[in-house]
Amino acid sequence: MSGRRFALALSMVVMASGIPAASGRADGVASGKQDGIPNSIIQEGFAISPIPVKQLNLSRKNPAMVALGSYLVNGTSDCAGCHSLPKFLPVGGPGSNPAAGDPFQGTLTPPTQSVSGRLVANFNTQHYLAGGRCFGPFMARNLTPDVNGLPQGLTLAEFIQVMRTGEDIHCKKDRTDPICKIGPDTAVLQIMPWPSYHNMTDFDLEAIYTYLTAIPRAIACNTPNFGCTGSYTYPISADCPNPPPPQ
Repeated sequence: MSGRRFALALSMVVMASGIPAASGRADGVASGKQDGIPNSIIQEGFAISPIPVKQLNLSRKNPAMVALGSYLVNGTSDCAGCHSLPKFLPVGGPGSNPAAGDPFQGTLTPPTQSVSGRLVANFNTQHYLAGGRCFGPFMARNLTPDVNGLPQGLTLAEFIQVMRTGEDIHCKKDRTDPICKIGPDTAVLQIMPWPSYHNMTDFDLEAIYTYLTAIPRAIACNTPNFGCTGSYTYPISADCPNPPPPQ
């Protein structure tokens, strides 16, 4: 068993047994209490998923891989920053935590966020990773599963190819793809930061892919029908404010 797979298996045992994760201070001295961010990547991956575990599709999937994927998507990357429009909703709006609102609107006195606790935010769960955000003439794609359960309609091999080479497989497979018609034809993806993901291991990329297969299918607020014309023209609703807040 590889070191990574052994660590995942061990984390699952710890999570299932209810043993609390160890915690400490930055100086290496044990704090004597467990803070809100445990050391187990698996525990943290499930805890920080904007989509609750009970709403994730774990059928015929390795739960540890789903959790690791969530940790990489939501903890170490900002996939939702580009692929959720908007990423956060204001106080009172629908979402993961209506009482929290948009963390960018928080204050330091009294502090909205804590050093030892998880992010307090109202994620736009109805359109989580559904795409639609415009970057000039380019539109972020919907990462949620298609009718066949494939994220963006991509197989794992195609997903890894995109993350490693920046090849826009969608436009290559279907020149009539509506998003391909919005932006200019480029040799490689120009906005997607695929070079930052290029050196990730196959294992980590597979974990990201597995998490994306587990999240609910969703539709973007801004679809290709509305395009990227300089200002958004999609209809306003509580979960689709227009213009979206700057995030």
